[in-house]
Amino acid sequence: MESLKLKRKLLYLLISVAIGLLVVGFVGYFNLQTMKKNVDTFYFGSLIPLTELTSINTAYHHELESSIYRWREKVLSDEELARDLTLGLENIDQMWASYLSHHKSPEEIPYISYTDGQIDIMKRYFEEIRSLATAHTQASAVSLITLSDNITTIHNTISQLISYEIAVAKYEHSITLAHHQNSLMQLAMMLSVILLCVMAFAWRIFMKIEQQQQQLLNSSQALKHLNIKLEQASYTDTLTGIFNRRYFNLVYEREFKRAARSEKPITFIMVDIDYFKPYNDTYGHLQGDIALKNVANVLRTSLLRPGDFAFRLGGEEFGIILTDTDFENARQMAERLRFNVESLNMEHKGNKNSGIVTISLGGICITPTISMGNEALLHTADVNLYAAKERGRNQVVFTTTL
Repeated sequence: MESLKLKRKLLYLLISVAIGLLVVGFVGYFNLQTMKKNVDTFYFGSLIPLTELTSINTAYHHELESSIYRWREKVLSDEELARDLTLGLENIDQMWASYLSHHKSPEEIPYISYTDGQIDIMKRYFEEIRSLATAHTQASAVSLITLSDNITTIHNTISQLISYEIAVAKYEHSITLAHHQNSLMQLAMMLSVILLCVMAFAWRIFMKIEQQQQQLLNSSQALKHLNIKLEQASYTDTLTGIFNRRYFNLVYEREFKRAARSEKPITFIMVDIDYFKPYNDTYGHLQGDIALKNVANVLRTSLLRPGDFAFRLGGEEFGIILTDTDFENARQMAERLRFNVESLNMEHKGNKNSGIVTISLGGICITPTISMGNEALLHTADVNLYAAKERGRNQVVFTTTL
């Protein structure tokens, strides 16, 4: 029942957030569209017309007036002047038509009408000069004073229109900034309201979740400790505390394959307590268990590297895995294990050779291949262990071949 209530509250919270986000998204979309319209108006209604008007002024100065001066200086022929005037007037007509195609407010019409009339007058004036050039009239017939006055007049007329367009651009820019500020304020206010509502509504839900989470955490910790104990119990020999046969099977297969892939040596050593059955018969099973624990402890504490493992394989038989160790170091480790067990000086009357508890070891150090069967190492180590016993026990027999 509590779980259903919590789910319902979370559902309400998600619905509230979704509605809030939709509202914010709608307002944001509306404001962005309005801002885009303002930017388009600012750009296409002011900036581009300014460029076109400036280009018209430049055309009068650098294309038409300059061509006439060069004609008078006989740099241009009559035909070249006529061609330049024709191209210049067509260019001006195109730019003026492009300027007129943009949106114009009613306030701009008087300026535009006056400028349009001045452009027509200038067009007729330059067409007359073109007619004179076509008729091969003397260039001195064209008055430079009249030309300069006409160019100055059209320049001032277009400059006034440019000044007006600049004023319009500044006004549009101020409107865009104001709308941008309003949009930011609206979004900030709406997000603040939504955030406060969500936080207030979520606070109670999160408090409930925190209580349930703490209960779940406590249960999880208890379960984790239990799993660790179960895992340790499944991989650890209950008597000696070292790894058992089940874990040996996992580690041995893993390390064998790893050594084969990396082409590095792996060592397996079988260990057997000498004359252990007579030991049990002489001192009893309880003392035999103590002997097993002591030997296992020596094996575990003698292996210092993380990649070395000691296992109880069953009864008085133990196994050692050494990874990435060459033959000489592996043999030295086997001798150290034998010596350390011997150094316990545990009495063993049934061991006629020494009178104390000793071990025999059979090992193999080899670099395996992918095609090699992993059972071959176990068999070879077992054969070597048998050879160590045959030679009188308390010995190490080590080979590097199967």
